[in-house]
Amino acid sequence: MSGGKADRVPVIPKMWVDTAANLTGASLLEVVRNPAAALRVMIDAALVCNTDAIRVWHFPRRDARAGSDGRVIEYNRDGRAIGEVDMTGGLQTHLYSPEHFDVSDPYTMVHHHFWTCVEKPLVGTVEDAARIYVPRPADYVRFGCADRLRAQLARAGDKVLVIGDCDCPTLSFHISFRGMDNALMDLIDNPELANAVMDKATAIAIERAKFNIDIGLRVLRFHDSAATMTLLSPATWREYIKPRFTRFCTEVHAYCPDVRLFCHICGNIMPALNDLVETGVDCIAPLDPLGGMTTKAAREIVGGRAALMGGVNTLSFINSTPEQIVEEARVCIDGAAADGGYILGSGCDVPRYAKLENLLALAGAARKHGTY
Repeated sequence: MSGGKADRVPVIPKMWVDTAANLTGASLLEVVRNPAAALRVMIDAALVCNTDAIRVWHFPRRDARAGSDGRVIEYNRDGRAIGEVDMTGGLQTHLYSPEHFDVSDPYTMVHHHFWTCVEKPLVGTVEDAARIYVPRPADYVRFGCADRLRAQLARAGDKVLVIGDCDCPTLSFHISFRGMDNALMDLIDNPELANAVMDKATAIAIERAKFNIDIGLRVLRFHDSAATMTLLSPATWREYIKPRFTRFCTEVHAYCPDVRLFCHICGNIMPALNDLVETGVDCIAPLDPLGGMTTKAAREIVGGRAALMGGVNTLSFINSTPEQIVEEARVCIDGAAADGGYILGSGCDVPRYAKLENLLALAGAARKHGTY
C-alpha cells in the first residue's frame, strides 16, 4: 500500500463474516451473538483461503434467538423483543422502534453499525445529530474490543495481516441513521442536517482509527459504499464526501504517519479517482467491475499516486471455475501491477456461498502471475 513492489502481488479479497462462517463451518448465529466469534471467524477464513490479510469488525453482544419460523429476533436485557436480525444480509438488527437506539449511549455508538430502524429515522433534527456520542479509544477498550482483538492478533501472528475497520465517515453513516430516501433527499433539501450527521460520522471514524492504531494496527480501512457515481453526481461527491475524506486522512496520518489507509467505494468511482487521490488516501478499492471499472483504466488515471486493490468480479467466486478465476486475476494484475502498488482482490464482498476452490485459485493466481 506504500506504492512499492513486494516479492509478489498481495491477495486481499473483501470478505464479510457470513462468507467467513460458511467457509469455516462456523455458526452464523453464534457470530451474531458473540463478538469474539465474529473476530475469530475472520482469522480462520484468512488462514483457510491463504489470503495475506483480512479485515475485522467489532460486533456487539446480542441476545439473538432463532424462532421456529426461521427468523432471528434480538431481545434486550428486560427480555423484550426489539427487532429482527437480517440474517440474509448485513446482520443488522432492524429495530421495531427507534426508542431502542440511544444516540447518546457510548456502547450503542461503539457498535452503531449493527442496529437500524427502517420504520422511523433514528435522527430527525440537527439537535438529534448534536446528541450523537463520539466514542473515544478508551470506550472501545472498556467495552472489551481491545482484549478480543489482541487475542486474534496473537492467533494471526505473522501469517495474516489484520486490517482495522474505521467504518464510514460520510454518507453511508447518514443513511444508517436517516434511511436511504431521507438521507439522499437531505443532500438537497436539508443540507444542514446532512452536514451535522456526517460531521459526527467523520469524528467517529477518526477516533476509531486512533483506537486501531493504539492497538498496533498499521493498515486501516474506511468506506462509503453509497459515495459512488451510481448514486451521486461528481459535484455532490466533491461537496459532501471529499472534504470529510480529506479530514479523515489528514488527521489519521498526523496521528500516525506510518499508518496506511485504504478506501472502499463499490460501484463506479471513475469520475472521482483524481479527487480520491487528493484526499490523501494511500490505496483505492475495490475497482468494482460491476460498476464498469477495470484495474487498467484505474491505473491510467491514478498512475503511481496511490495503490490500487481489487478488480475481480465478485460474482465470479460463485459462477466461475478456478481456471477462470486465475485468468481474470491475471488480467487484473497485468492492468495495474507492473510498477507495484497493486493488491489483488475482489470487486466487492465475496458472496456468502463462494467456492473455497475459487478463493484458493485467487491466492494461487498472485503466486503464478504476480511475482516481481
